[in-house]
Amino acid sequence: MKTVAFTSSKDIRLSIFLNEETREHLRRHFGTEQSGSKFNYDSPDELFQEIVNRYPQLVQKAVFNEYGCKTVSITFPFVVGCCNVVPLDELNEEERSTLRVVKRDETLVRCALSSRIFPTHECQLILDADNNIITAYPGELAPPLPDSPDIHDDYWDNHVFIEPIK
Repeated sequence: MKTVAFTSSKDIRLSIFLNEETREHLRRHFGTEQSGSKFNYDSPDELFQEIVNRYPQLVQKAVFNEYGCKTVSITFPFVVGCCNVVPLDELNEEERSTLRVVKRDETLVRCALSSRIFPTHECQLILDADNNIITAYPGELAPPLPDSPDIHDDYWDNHVFIEPIK
């Protein structure tokens, strides 16, 4: 499996790595083929090179979370994309009236319909112990989804996925 390294121009000792399987997984956050949160970058390569060049210290200082991964939360000084996970209190009355449970991949999640775009300056980069990229997504840090929307979760009880109305 081919792996690409992104090395910081500010600190050549820092690199993060992207394999083909993860690149395929990340396609949903680039381009328009699938709905969901999107980066304003043409490719993951552009985004990851910018991260290691602009924010090498955030990558270097990332600590392990309870799942054994390193989470790098970055706030850019500009909009880096749109986030399709939003707090319930940001929805208007019309959007709230469309709330329903749908299947997303292998999980049931709460969704609302909206024609609005929710821009974000935030990016989450999840790495393993060897700085291999596990995933990345635009928006705030979100915990893993519970097995069902009926299971209490402080975050997911107050956030929903947006299904865009075209």
